[in-house]
Amino acid sequence: MPEMRSRTQIQPSFIPDEMARLFHVALHDVVRTSAVSMAELRECVGACVRSLRDSGVGPAQMIIAMKACARESARRYPVLLSEHELTNADFLMEQIVKWSIIEYYNDA
Repeated sequence: MPEMRSRTQIQPSFIPDEMARLFHVALHDVVRTSAVSMAELRECVGACVRSLRDSGVGPAQMIIAMKACARESARRYPVLLSEHELTNADFLMEQIVKWSIIEYYNDA
């Protein structure tokens, strides 16, 4: 059986080395850049949530405010999108809400 698997596996050697190298670099960079930008976004979300919590805003109102703030970003900084594309706010809304809830109850 293992011999059969090795024959059916597609080897990356069919991709020219230079093209594969460019792909590897791009893949590495996008993950690193994404991780850094997501960490920065989470810090910003945390700061907003702490401000709301410290002002006495309840958890439900906090979520509503964070969603509204994210949607406002899409309005203030519009990006040309095709009709099927999501804004960054739409794409990340679930993650923003999760981070917001975690931060809201972090010191509780």
